[in-house]
Amino acid sequence: MDLEGKTLRDWLADAPKHQFPGGGAPDYWKRFEALEDYLNTYVHKHVTAGAMIADGGYLTDHGPDHIRTVIQRASDLARSPHFTLTPYEAYLFLAATHIHDVGNIFARATHEITSEEVMEKLGLLLGEDRVEQIAIHSIAGAHGGTIDGDKDKIRRLAPEDYIMGATIRPRTLAALLRFADELADDRSRAARFLLELGKVPKSSEVYHQYASALHSVVARVPGDTVELRFSMTKDDACRTFGKGSDQVYLLDEIFERAVKMHRERMYCMRFLRPEISVERIRVKVEVFGPKFSGTPKVIPFSLEEAGYPELPGRTIHALCPELTDHGFGGEINGAALHQVLAKGDA
Repeated sequence: MDLEGKTLRDWLADAPKHQFPGGGAPDYWKRFEALEDYLNTYVHKHVTAGAMIADGGYLTDHGPDHIRTVIQRASDLARSPHFTLTPYEAYLFLAATHIHDVGNIFARATHEITSEEVMEKLGLLLGEDRVEQIAIHSIAGAHGGTIDGDKDKIRRLAPEDYIMGATIRPRTLAALLRFADELADDRSRAARFLLELGKVPKSSEVYHQYASALHSVVARVPGDTVELRFSMTKDDACRTFGKGSDQVYLLDEIFERAVKMHRERMYCMRFLRPEISVERIRVKVEVFGPKFSGTPKVIPFSLEEAGYPELPGRTIHALCPELTDHGFGGEINGAALHQVLAKGDA
């Protein structure tokens, strides 16, 4: 899979038609172009406004530029020499990327599920096959949220499945989308002019400040590292910004978001290894004074797995839900086993 100088979108455009289900009928590249054009023109640019109407606040950008950034980040990760997609998987992934945030139009909560309402409006732009549409929705929907309080949504997808005889890997596609989306919150998403004017709602200030400060995201695959570069002024470092009903320092928000990205890295790599393996996140924060000639204050740090793995508060029953009931009337443990055996039930 040669992505040198290309994105996954470029690669899909050049993919031989005979490698798709149906041998080129339908034309999946033309279908994707039509879907992308419609969503960019009529849907994506209204997502932020819809979320603001529903929830208040002011989201960072969820328009066409954000989608392009997610595709670029995924393409950077996919350049691993051990990773490959089929053209059909690339189509499903790119369609899911365009779908993953559209549910924010209705509200941020459960937006990964309510994207279905937009998909229903798209009609034949998503083709005629319901199984294919469900696969796109499932891949997009695993990028966030919970099912019955469980955040492990990718695990619920099949490691391998088949649509119209074509092999697909839903978990792989969902993990690639989820981690690429996590890496796509840079300054292109910030309402920087509104920030300068002081017009971003107080409850959303720090989200835009964070995005504005993140000027570079570099995925060094197969170098196993994601590099983040932040910059802020001394004035911004010394004040607090609104976050919901709280006020927080920008550096503290960077730390919190870095930990979240580290957690997402560990989670997504579970489904992407060994084809893609990002082992660490390196961060450099620079704080600049008012003069160009000044020496910035530099705060570097790295996040990677280290030390002995601990599972505070997690029992064997929490880790293995299958160790519940099976005729034992609850959790299986020594006393329960003794009781069952004493009854002569086993």
